Amino acid sequence: MKLSGLRKVPCIVWCLALNALVFLVWYAATPTFFDSENSPHRVYRLEFHKASLLQRIAHLDFKMPYVVRLYKIEPKTLLGESGVVDLWLNGEITWYLNSSMDRNEVRVGRDVVFEKIPAECTPASPLVSCPKP
Repeated sequence: MKLSGLRKVPCIVWCLALNALVFLVWYAATPTFFDSENSPHRVYRLEFHKASLLQRIAHLDFKMPYVVRLYKIEPKTLLGESGVVDLWLNGEITWYLNSSMDRNEVRVGRDVVFEKIPAECTPASPLVSCPKP
């Protein structure tokens, strides 16, 4: 096909092809939402996203590559995001938010740790489900 043949392709076809290419690159680079889990008093939410196609290619040795995000529910605020981790036999969620120690962290398996998370039950904003002091 000569170069002059490409010039005869209508502009709308080029625009559609470019849009399709942009969409495919976006799809290949964006993690896909899979599941979520709320904290015991529903103040925080963990979201699990399946790793994007490009991330899966970069981590071929992972059986279950995921990206984990921690949000405060109200107002919706992203508090942290993990890198790509393998949750194969490694996805137990532990909430250390209202412990007697000043630990205040959220763990997902042994690879994901979100630290310095404010406690769910505080005197300034007591929740109905929190135990009374």
